[in-house]
This record gives sequence, structure tokens and C-alpha cells, in this order.
Amino acid sequence: MRRYFILLVVAAAVSCGGDSATSANTPVSGTYTLRSVNGLQLPFLVAQNDSVKFEIVSDAFTLADDRSWTESGTSRTTLNGQVSPGTIARNATYVLSGPKITLISSTGDFSDATIGGGTMTVTNDAVVAVYQK
Repeated sequence: MRRYFILLVVAAAVSCGGDSATSANTPVSGTYTLRSVNGLQLPFLVAQNDSVKFEIVSDAFTLADDRSWTESGTSRTTLNGQVSPGTIARNATYVLSGPKITLISSTGDFSDATIGGGTMTVTNDAVVAVYQK
């Protein structure tokens, strides 16, 4: 389940709604806050079975001018009716090429996305996460 969560978070962090005017020299720095996943508001249900439910409650990426990023957010796991909050915290670097951004994690995982107009949209498999400044 943790793997699915990490994939969702990475996917959400790197994809962006495009602005073709974004170039490698266009500043994209700032904090992008998760607004929706697959068109649904938060909290987002990542996985659920008979006894376990895992949700993302909040998430945000902060992109810096030095091509580094940090992610922070909260999750919630419900196991047999017992709710446990969790923390999302990661950091690494990104590469910007036109309207596309690649977020590279410290573990070597990466996600490709587009960014522009104050929106970052992360698309990975069946997940589309929209972040806004």
C-alpha cells in the first residue's frame, strides 16, 4: 500500500497543466498545493479493502530557483476503525524543459509533468493530480 501512495504522491508532484510559454529560463518557483485528484476534492482515497483505508488529506510541492523541491503533506490510514495520521515529506531536484518538468526523488524515482500558468498537473497511470500556486 505504501508503494501505491508513493507513486501517487510522485505522480501528483510532477505533472502540471501546461503553458507552452514556459521555458527553462521561466521561473516556476513557489508552492503548489494539491487541489484535486482525478477531478475529486481532498481527501483522496488511494486504497481501500475490508479492514484498511489509506487517504491523502493534503499535499504540496515547493519548487526553488536552484532546481530543488520539497514535498510536505498529510495522510490518513484507517485500520479496523482506528485512524492514524501520517506525514508526507520528501525532497530532491527537478529538471525543466519548456512546459515539461521532471521531478527526481532522492531514491532515483522520477515523474514527468507539465507546468505553467500557476498550475502543476501530475499524471501517472490512472491518476491526475492538480496542484495550484
